[in-house]
Amino acid sequence: MKLQKPPALLLDLDGTLYVGSRMLDSTAEFLEFLRTQKIPHLFLTNNSSRSAREYYEKLRNKGIVLEESQVLTSGDATISYLQKHTDYQKIYLMGTPSLEDDFQRAGFKLTADDPQCLVLGYDTQITYQKLETASRFLYAGLPYMATHPDLTCITETGLIPDTGFFIAGFRLMTGRTPLILGKPSSNMLEAALERMQIEFSSKILMVGDQLDTDIKLGVDNGITSALMLSGETSLAQVEEYPLSPHFIHEHNGKLLEDLQKLYS
Repeated sequence: MKLQKPPALLLDLDGTLYVGSRMLDSTAEFLEFLRTQKIPHLFLTNNSSRSAREYYEKLRNKGIVLEESQVLTSGDATISYLQKHTDYQKIYLMGTPSLEDDFQRAGFKLTADDPQCLVLGYDTQITYQKLETASRFLYAGLPYMATHPDLTCITETGLIPDTGFFIAGFRLMTGRTPLILGKPSSNMLEAALERMQIEFSSKILMVGDQLDTDIKLGVDNGITSALMLSGETSLAQVEEYPLSPHFIHEHNGKLLEDLQKLYS
């Protein structure tokens, strides 16, 4: 398969543009190319522990030129789903203060008193009490959703537990599995297209470092995928994974070289 000019790029953050607080060497040049060529792009992250505003400020402080509307988190996609497809107003949310603030600003009431559904986010401040309360609601059959399924989150010091870690624990304990609303769900792609105000195209390019979220989103939803080996995935893992990315690059600088050829 030959890379074609993409009508838009969906860009993962952690492991694709930076690792922890360290921006990858080629990221600034890569993003500047997209901007100067006026190629629409959206920063698409499953990490729901921070708000889009916080990611916007992080990128801007690194010298990246962008609008806040160019950042879409799995928390944003979850809020969009709840507003469009449910009438839930009372939610038991497991998440950080940033995620809680996003939900409250969207008009939801966060409560442990007779909620209508349970939403599991990337809660870096999780407590045993939260786990106990969530387990009680799961056993009671409360509708159950999760912002994303990632087992791990990459940091400068290695991999740490992410939301999927707690999904696995709840499944082992209660037999329940959540509706996933971030990558690789079609809901995340739908939210991205709506945010960018563009039509679906198989040439849209999903760029990320994780097989089971970034690449699976591309393959399952019929868009083009490019795997970056700068994050959580090795070539050995690619060979063992049942779905194959359309393209594999060592880092975003190598993808930039291919895009530059298309636009030269």
